[in-house]
Amino acid sequence: MEEPRVQPATGGTSDGGALRIWAPFATIVLIAGVLIAAYAYRRFGAAQTVPQSAPRDLAQEARADLEQRNFRPLSAPLAALLDDPKYESIPTQAHLLLLQPAPDFTLRDVDGKEWSLEKQLKDGPVVLVFYYGYHCNHCVSQLFALDKDIEKFRELGVQMVAVSADPAETTRERFKKYGAFMFPVLSDPGNKVAALYETYVPNPVAGQEGDLLHGTFVISRQGKVIWANRGDRPFTENHTLLLESARTEGRLPRKSSEQ
Repeated sequence: MEEPRVQPATGGTSDGGALRIWAPFATIVLIAGVLIAAYAYRRFGAAQTVPQSAPRDLAQEARADLEQRNFRPLSAPLAALLDDPKYESIPTQAHLLLLQPAPDFTLRDVDGKEWSLEKQLKDGPVVLVFYYGYHCNHCVSQLFALDKDIEKFRELGVQMVAVSADPAETTRERFKKYGAFMFPVLSDPGNKVAALYETYVPNPVAGQEGDLLHGTFVISRQGKVIWANRGDRPFTENHTLLLESARTEGRLPRKSSEQ
């Protein structure tokens, strides 16, 4: 008896056939994926790779700030500066401490050495400067300006000192990078001394920063505030500071002292 012939099933294909059918489509999908990935990298990946900018040079920026203010160092001899008929000293601003005893304080400099206002006044008048801190160009531009004219103040017997809330370590690092000033720079934690001179107003909301102002004060050797300036910009008219300091010492020519 003949064995029945079994007809192969016609309702499907073998595994090999399926692979042959889908292989072209898989290749197309793979190529498309590669092309899309390459485009995405060129379009977005490269845009995210931002070249690093050069480190900030705060000293150079401060000098540029002074240039914009048209600051020029005092070049004439001291006697000529004190008797210059063309220059008119900028008047003092109103201040509660004006003609009053300057609040005494003792703070530390970048080396941890104590600096006392009362002790320093024994050697002559003091120009006291409050600045925001060594973290932006205009914050320290006044200090760079004073440093350029420090010899004129020394010749007059006037001492210079700058104060901010910067920790001594911060100022010391700035000095290493940009060079030190030729006068003391003191650390005032919490702006406590600045508050005494009304260049810092604490915020009534706990944990919130208060308001800072630039402040410059001329203090006579008798310990009184005889000239004051506060504002949101540093004071860079060193000629005025020189004249007002000389006035406290009776060093102005008669005509200038009567102005």
